[in-house]
Amino acid sequence: MIGIMVVAHGALAEELINSVAMIMGRVPLLRAVGLGADQGLDDLKLEIEKTWQELELAGAAHILVLVDMFGGSCSNVAARLVSECEPGRIAVITGVNLPMVLEAAIDRDLYEFKDLVDKVVKAGKKSIVDVRAVMAEKLR
Repeated sequence: MIGIMVVAHGALAEELINSVAMIMGRVPLLRAVGLGADQGLDDLKLEIEKTWQELELAGAAHILVLVDMFGGSCSNVAARLVSECEPGRIAVITGVNLPMVLEAAIDRDLYEFKDLVDKVVKAGKKSIVDVRAVMAEKLR
């Protein structure tokens, strides 16, 4: 099974997971890691490592890490940890949004890990829409 870890500043990761639970119920092997205002990078690294170990102990053969923004503290720490891992076991995707977490949770048992990573990236991009432009196009 594929474990999913959402890592973000503040409470964003926890709230994304709460929103997923509201839509589809509790999802196994889906965890949140938040970087609090009073925490440093060492604290974040320890929390990610702890969550990573929990996912592996619960049976995750692969781990998909969904991070809030590229170049931020969360993605930098996650990227450093992943660089120390066996290639192909863990992937980090930045720009996390609700459709990405839903896509990962719904499809993780249906696709190979690499294909799921591609699918989650596409879901994230597809969900970013200028509503005014879409409405104007439909009214033509």
